[in-house]
Amino acid sequence: MKRCIGLAGLLLVCGLCGEVRASDTIGCYAIIDKVVLEPNEDSPTKIQIWGTFALAKEPGSRTYGAPAYGCLYFAAEKGKEDVSRKEWADMKKLAGKGQVIAFGSSYELKNMGRVRTGGGLLEKPETYPLGFGLSKIGDDADFGPLKDLRAFPVPADPGDGVLTPKGKVTLVAHNIFDKKHAKASYVFEIEGPDGVKETSKEVEAGDKETKWTPKMELKGGEKYTWRVHAVDGTWKGPTAVAKFETKK
Repeated sequence: MKRCIGLAGLLLVCGLCGEVRASDTIGCYAIIDKVVLEPNEDSPTKIQIWGTFALAKEPGSRTYGAPAYGCLYFAAEKGKEDVSRKEWADMKKLAGKGQVIAFGSSYELKNMGRVRTGGGLLEKPETYPLGFGLSKIGDDADFGPLKDLRAFPVPADPGDGVLTPKGKVTLVAHNIFDKKHAKASYVFEIEGPDGVKETSKEVEAGDKETKWTPKMELKGGEKYTWRVHAVDGTWKGPTAVAKFETKK
């Protein structure tokens, strides 16, 4: 069944289950990297959704937070496992394709959970928000949170919360999915102890990911923060941030 939604001038091009009305509010917009089903793919009861997310700020709101990369962790509501599994199967098919999707309802914001970062153990999943179903967003949708998602360069290495060897480091970011800025370059910054910073010049995009090696030598047992954003002429995309610690 195909369906569509009019929301702030958006066109949601859908081929999935459920019905969405023009008055509906979305809980989360996302670009999914990967899906992990637990305890198995045949009859999962939990799902790890890894990707970049823009969550609604308040219940019933159509305003969204800045993009954040990490994991949403959910468990199927008892009695509604089959419905959840159908949506999870659709998510798995869309993972890694740069497709913006919408799911959940901002009226049930407590069920949307939080974006988990830092590489820690995943515990206490939220109940999966069936909301209005799962929708694909058309590439021409010009809504602020969607533009930010497409223009967000995911920090790939070192990832957030990763323990990293001291010495030289190469920062790696996944290229953005924004087709309007497909030729964008990238600017990196790394900040070490005592606020010492080093910033790159504009780095030409690589194939799917872009790398930069700062001159800075990482000290052992210290905390570092690195940032990256895309630039295309006078245009500048949102900044992605990752924090990591070095081995002693």
